Amino acid sequence: MGEDQNGRIAWMDVLETGIPDLDDQHQDLIEQCNTLTGLMDRGVPWPEVVAAARGLATDCGTHFRAEEAVLEKTEFPRRDRHAKQHRNIESQFGVLIDFMAGCDGSQPEHRAAARTMRDTLVDVLFRHDLDYKSHLQQALGR
Repeated sequence: MGEDQNGRIAWMDVLETGIPDLDDQHQDLIEQCNTLTGLMDRGVPWPEVVAAARGLATDCGTHFRAEEAVLEKTEFPRRDRHAKQHRNIESQFGVLIDFMAGCDGSQPEHRAAARTMRDTLVDVLFRHDLDYKSHLQQALGR
């Protein structure tokens, strides 16, 4: 995944799954990550950063359910493992948000927790989701 000159995550066509709803959700999640990073970089009040992180985690969970439904419908052979990865990510996000909500954002480790969400999302899009891309392409007859 690329970054633009401002360090924002940039969408790359290689990430397209061929399922417009999933691709739109992926792009929205990337934008939410960029917003979260921007809030921290601008030094907005910490509760706004925590709220953005919480919104990102919630939207990731919603996306994961949609993705799992597609993988179930198309009979992706590793769908159970993929869903387990989603649960692990949701758990990680929960721990990070609980940590963030319990601090004031004044220390580097507070902001590092929020940046971990970004790193995790990049990992999901590249490593986890590219795992099923060729399967979806075949299921769509491409």
